Amino acid sequence: MPSTKLPVLFVALWLKAASSAAQSATAPVPPPPPGPDYQEVSVPVPRAVSLVTDVVRVLFSRDDAGKDKVQALVERRRARSEKRDQNLNISVPRNRLTRTLGLVD
Repeated sequence: MPSTKLPVLFVALWLKAASSAAQSATAPVPPPPPGPDYQEVSVPVPRAVSLVTDVVRVLFSRDDAGKDKVQALVERRRARSEKRDQNLNISVPRNRLTRTLGLVD
């Protein structure tokens, strides 16, 4: 019984690998601009928070397929420290609550 499942599992694994390779080979798609009901807000955050966001973005990015992820992270952190930029950009919806809190115009 287990020997009959082996070819099926092999084909499924091969299809998964081919799908992943095809997705990483496509050109990166830029993120869509925020809609008219959203406003982008820049929030100052501690260095630890910006480090975590940089690590997550580099690890889950698909556009650095040919580049080493560690090297991309080092370059991103170096650029951020040169600019002394420790802000996080967030898209906030424009609604009654966010206007009352003063988060959007």
